Amino acid sequence: MRRARANHSIVPDYREMLLDKKREVIASLGAKYQAVAHSGRMSEEDQAQFSIDEFITLRLNHLDYQQLKLVDEALDRLSAGDYGVCLACDEPIPVKRLQAVPWAKHCVSCQEALAPAPVEDASFREMISHMAVR
Repeated sequence: MRRARANHSIVPDYREMLLDKKREVIASLGAKYQAVAHSGRMSEEDQAQFSIDEFITLRLNHLDYQQLKLVDEALDRLSAGDYGVCLACDEPIPVKRLQAVPWAKHCVSCQEALAPAPVEDASFREMISHMAVR
């Protein structure tokens, strides 16, 4: 099957959107790092809250790193000329989807077919339940 090609007239707009998102994610990672790095000494009571905050920060960092990877992959596809083409069915990804999610790898149909069922993280659920008890 012949692979569809990206519409090169839209590439600069999407490249800028992706670069903006990349800067935003990197800045977010830096801000979280600064908050943890400058925590200093604290009482035992504060240490418990800090542990919870640190756990949440690490989970958010993980999500940011995943986002950064998706954005970098989209920038690579832009450079290769394959941006805007579904990796599963080789059909063009609708412009409306790319405007909403410029790092999208798949069209909506393929994304829905590929998406695993949501799995809840047990440790995160347990931490939240302990917070609610207080």
